Amino acid sequence: MTRRDEIDAEVRRQAVRLYPRCTALFELPLMVYAQIMNDNTTRRKPYRVSEKRIKDIIGTMPEFQ
Repeated sequence: MTRRDEIDAEVRRQAVRLYPRCTALFELPLMVYAQIMNDNTTRRKPYRVSEKRIKDIIGTMPEFQ
């Protein structure tokens, strides 16, 4: 698994986990971004991911279409 695959998988996990808390789907990328940045404080190698990339990943997920 490459680093990019690892980050994509983490984004997908966080999106599924945080989906019940959001009131509208457009809020989800920002919520996932905030959670990943918060988790980065505990990671040895922080994930570098943009909100746009998170939005693109969530857009490809069949759960949210």
